[in-house]
Amino acid sequence: MKTTLLAVVLAAFASACSYTHIGPATSTFVRPAPAVDAGSLAAQAGPLVLRISRHVDTILRGPDIEEDQLLVLEVHDFRINQRLQIPSDSVAPQFTVTRFGPSSKGDAFTGYLIVKKVTARRVEAYVHVDVTASTTSGSYTQTAKFHGNYTFRGGNTEIHEP
Repeated sequence: MKTTLLAVVLAAFASACSYTHIGPATSTFVRPAPAVDAGSLAAQAGPLVLRISRHVDTILRGPDIEEDQLLVLEVHDFRINQRLQIPSDSVAPQFTVTRFGPSSKGDAFTGYLIVKKVTARRVEAYVHVDVTASTTSGSYTQTAKFHGNYTFRGGNTEIHEP
């Protein structure tokens, strides 16, 4: 009896609160192939495009119970272990949320990025960004947080001149 009562109370509490389950993030990067005389990958100034995508399940919040979030950070003129404000001249953020219902776009960004290591196939960085996003109509506003160390996998992309 006590177990059943506890389960009912917990279910009622969970439904009354906003519960969100954030799936594991997938983080990738893209960077143009450097010129032959460009020096080490870590010494190059950019551009570097970092992408974090994740699936979010929500309960009783928002226009849909599931959504896919994508944060894109286009980084220019950075140095290893330098703290870069988001947004700034060095970091241009974009955020989109795709769902069955109306989608959202990032309106306001606050935070910073620290690129810790760059290799040909991997970028390690600390991301601390809070994003405010809303639907086109403005009927729904949400806040998404990206806090933590991320390992971005990917590599250089070849640029072919016509």
